[in-house]
Order: sequence, then C-alpha cells, then structure tokens
Amino acid sequence: MAAAPVFESFGDFYARFPHEVHFMGVMFVMVIAYVVGKQHNSLLAKTTMGVMLDLFRQNFARIGDGGADLIIDTPNEYIIYLTGRRHVECVHGTIKMRPRQDLLRTIFSLVSGTSDDYVTFNVTMKQNEYSDGVFAVVPKTSGVAIRNRFFDIQRFTKASNHSALDESLIALTESNELSSAILPLVVDKLNESAKWLNYFIVSDQPTHKPEGLTKEPATKRISLSFKLPQRKSMYEIRPLAEALIACLDGLPTKCHVTPIAKGKIAKAREELYAEYEKKEQEKRAKELQERRQREKKEAEASMSASAQRKLAAKEEKRAQMKRQKVVRQ
Repeated sequence: MAAAPVFESFGDFYARFPHEVHFMGVMFVMVIAYVVGKQHNSLLAKTTMGVMLDLFRQNFARIGDGGADLIIDTPNEYIIYLTGRRHVECVHGTIKMRPRQDLLRTIFSLVSGTSDDYVTFNVTMKQNEYSDGVFAVVPKTSGVAIRNRFFDIQRFTKASNHSALDESLIALTESNELSSAILPLVVDKLNESAKWLNYFIVSDQPTHKPEGLTKEPATKRISLSFKLPQRKSMYEIRPLAEALIACLDGLPTKCHVTPIAKGKIAKAREELYAEYEKKEQEKRAKELQERRQREKKEAEASMSASAQRKLAAKEEKRAQMKRQKVVRQ
C-alpha cells in the first residue's frame, strides 16, 4: 500500500497542487459569502417586518402562514401575506433584497446598478366599494420609466403637479376628482418618506397589457413599492406602510367621483374594449381566410390533372373579368 504524501509546508503543498488550492479558496470564499449574506438578508427582512408588524396586527386578523409572520421564499426574498379585514380580499407583499448569499450575483447587481433592496405590496380590494380609476404617485426622476412599465398608468393617466406633494414627487392621474379624493388620505405620509418611495398606485386596471378580449372587471388593487434604508434607519419606511393602511378604509369612504367623472372613466374603458374587439374581429377574419385557403389547396390536391386545369382556367377567366370591370370604371 502506497504511503500518504507528506508536505513540509503549505508552500510545498501549493507547489504540487496549485489548481486545487485555488479551487478550495474560491469555494471557501463562496461558502462564507453565502452564510454571511443569508444572515444579513434575514436580519434585514426581520427588521423591515418589525417596523410594520404592529400596524398589521392592528388591522388584519391573519398574518403570515403556519404561525410565521414572514415566509421565506429564497435567501433574498421573503413573502408577507395578510388577510382578514373589511374591504380587503388579501395583501401580498415581498421583501426582495440583493442576493448577498450569491457572490457572483451580488457582484453583477452592483455593477449593473440594480443593487437596492425593495418592498412591494399588492392589495386586492373588494369590488364595487369605491370609484373606478387609475391614480399614482411616483418620483419625478423615475416617472417616465414607471409609466412605460405599467400598462394601466401608461394608458389611462396624465402627469399632474400638486402643491401638496413633496417637490420630488408627481401625481399620475386619470381624473382630477380621483386626485382630490385619494391624495388627502396619503399625501403627508408619502411626503414624509418621499426619498424611499418607488411608486404608490390605486387602479382598477391590469398592470400588463391584456392578451385578449374580456369584459370581466379587472381586480381593484393598491400597489406600494419602496426602497429599504439601512437597518438603523428602517423606521423611516413606516409612514409608507401607514399610507397603505389609510387607504383600506379611506378609499371605500372617500373615493366616490361625480357622475360626469364616472362617465369619462367608463368611456375610457369602453374605448379600450372596442380596440380589442376590433383586433379580435380582424384575427377571426384572418383565421377564416387562412382556413378557406387551406381547404381549397387540399381540395385541389385531391383533383385529377384534368380537373385542376379546368379549375385554373375558370379562375383565370374570373380574374380577367374583374380586371375588365375595373378598367370600365
């Protein structure tokens, strides 16, 4: 049996196995990065939830799932689920952080400029409890990008400056009446945490362009997204959570526009439906034409050579008559 190799020093070992040493070094660094990064994200998520938890407990009968307030989806993404409240179907939130547990992805996110940590809430509201419409408050610096990102904002809203808003924010609204009804509910809280806000949206329309035609009412929702500060400054996001909570009762109570505004909002949706109906009709007509052409080719393929010649002559004669008719006109 061969004797085990003996190394006088690490330098001796490195001299004989340099590639293996490099590999083990890289693996060690990645393992440390995974452990430290995962722990950092866990602490950040728990701190974030801790700032808002008492608000959620005061306003919802159920928080989380299986006894846990936070649901771990991945090492850098946690889920918040809330339900059991008047006017609300459910709240789905995510705390999405940099993939600190993955060294390569962390480096890429830093280089690409997508290194912020975010919280996003999507509240599904009950239908028919307040007026339809699309309204948003976004930072001026990212307003164009957000309009291009969300179908409902791009399709239905226009920019509107409001003196009550912080100078860094701008409203995107479908109706001035919507602005007058919604802004008082949230303006102070949004202004207080304006530097962290990504977007605040109240909408009755889908976020992405629908693929097909439907007259079913879209889900009414409130969406809120904001960046996360350092853990020591996490209390600065609380006003944004308070703005979200204020809308849960505020919208059904305060957001009821006049019949004139309601008619304009309804007309905008009818126009969208008419566009999709026209596209559907064009699509069906094209499919019908293609099917007829396919059936015709299949029928011609089954004909004898003589029958095919007669059919070709008949079609040529029909085409010639059409050309003559055009010339006479």
